[in-house]
Amino acid sequence: MKILDFANDEYINLITYRKDGTQVPTPVWLASVDNSLVVTTSLNAGKVKRVRANGKASIYKTNQSGSKKLSEEIDVKASIIEDENEKQTGIKSIQKKYTPMYKLFMRGPDENRAIIKLEEKEE
Repeated sequence: MKILDFANDEYINLITYRKDGTQVPTPVWLASVDNSLVVTTSLNAGKVKRVRANGKASIYKTNQSGSKKLSEEIDVKASIIEDENEKQTGIKSIQKKYTPMYKLFMRGPDENRAIIKLEEKEE
């Protein structure tokens, strides 16, 4: 599977890794931007800290609760988008895909929101 095979799915489990290698799965919304996927989360979420620490992540298709594994798992490169224009592109892509649910669940200012970019892992 390639990363864009997930672009039309409603949920993926984003697995980030602690320093000791422990996996931390989190079901998240996603959208595609160019040749990557983006997910949104709170700026102080644990997954942001873990992505900043090592950029190692894996994803697979899942249900809303994250309790079902609906595809094979692939390793990806994760990073936090720091550029404000690129961040806004990610936010708008997620808003467009998930309207009107986005308005119900995503409250608060964008400056408290992180956008995690997921890319194909280079071999």
